[in-house]
Amino acid sequence: MPNTNMLAGIVLAGMTACAVALPALADGGQVTVDLVNKVDGSEIMTLNTDHVKAGSVDFEVKNSSTNMVHEFLIVKTDMTFDQFPIDPQDPSKVDENKLAGVKELNTDLDPGKAGKLVIDLTPGRYVVFCNQPGHFAGGMRQVFTVE
Repeated sequence: MPNTNMLAGIVLAGMTACAVALPALADGGQVTVDLVNKVDGSEIMTLNTDHVKAGSVDFEVKNSSTNMVHEFLIVKTDMTFDQFPIDPQDPSKVDENKLAGVKELNTDLDPGKAGKLVIDLTPGRYVVFCNQPGHFAGGMRQVFTVE
């Protein structure tokens, strides 16, 4: 006859091992993004992290500017910033039509407003950026890695 205390211990140990293994399988997580224009004309995009695990990622985006509209886009790419295609109709913007798989927040953000983009990301290198006129060139862009 099996020892019930021993069986309970084995089951408990197996459950504990499973519980410990689960966090390694967790989805990407949450990324906070802050968009700010400076008085010198430069544009800043800050992220609370520059990498996450693959899976569902929540981008919490806030426009902390007091007088400019911003937007938030993400694209998986190995291009450097200087390789991004420029819009022939508006040379102050990136030509989004020439970038495959661009995703973006469903609305532009007025000063002080916030929005959320939830997206499933696969491993790779991404660029997040604002594509309001002059903002990409002004520095409102970051490289973002998904592991």
